[in-house]
Amino acid sequence: MKHARLVAAALTLMTFAAPAMAQDIPTPEAVMAMVDTNKDGGIDPAEWAAGPAPIPYPAEADTNKDGKIDLAELRALFASFQGGGAPPPPPPAVAPAPQG
Repeated sequence: MKHARLVAAALTLMTFAAPAMAQDIPTPEAVMAMVDTNKDGGIDPAEWAAGPAPIPYPAEADTNKDGKIDLAELRALFASFQGGGAPPPPPPAVAPAPQG
């Protein structure tokens, strides 16, 4: 029972903390400015890998198949993320409740 209360408390805390964490997500424009190091208007796989992105290079976002993600493609990628602009968060590390 004590474990179930701890799990419930952790889930409640995560629910209220999520909006605060979402405020730290940069805009697509900020990501482009930071990661497009050669300033050609797109982020190629090498630039993406050198940047702080929390996900691997999303080749599917390069919809015009020019080898880089431009600002419009980056905006579309952000819009596709669950939560309106953020990659899906990792699942919570909560141990299952003991049975019995």
